[in-house]
Amino acid sequence: MDLLWQYTLVFIAAATPWIEILIVIPVAIGAGLAPVPVAVISFVGNVLPVLGIVALFRWWETRRGPLRRRWSRRAVRVWMRWGLPGLALLGPLVTGIHLAAVMALALHAQRSATTWWMTVSLALWTVGTTLVTVAGIDLWHHIRGASQPSPIS
Repeated sequence: MDLLWQYTLVFIAAATPWIEILIVIPVAIGAGLAPVPVAVISFVGNVLPVLGIVALFRWWETRRGPLRRRWSRRAVRVWMRWGLPGLALLGPLVTGIHLAAVMALALHAQRSATTWWMTVSLALWTVGTTLVTVAGIDLWHHIRGASQPSPIS
């Protein structure tokens, strides 16, 4: 039951805006959880709110009117220079993926394209973050000369 609770916390943390998978994955793997389940649960936890944002955004706009917000200068520069792909791929670093999805939709990106790019971005960031975390922990154990098993085993 304790393990189920830990993975539930991983899911909740990944689904929380501003707590990106870039934080959740290294913390969870560093705490001793298995990398593959952490990656899968983090990805699902992070992508579900994005899908919800995409699904409900137009409904929200019809009830409240168009979203008018002053976006960060960095985010606007990313949008102007690289469009939706750039915003999606840099979203976890620049604004957070949830806000990147809201921003893309507010700037009239297509819902299907937003969904696709945000999902691809999260998949790439999940795999990359997991691999870098596992490699970093293995390197740390190697440097320390510890005989602890790799988190992958």
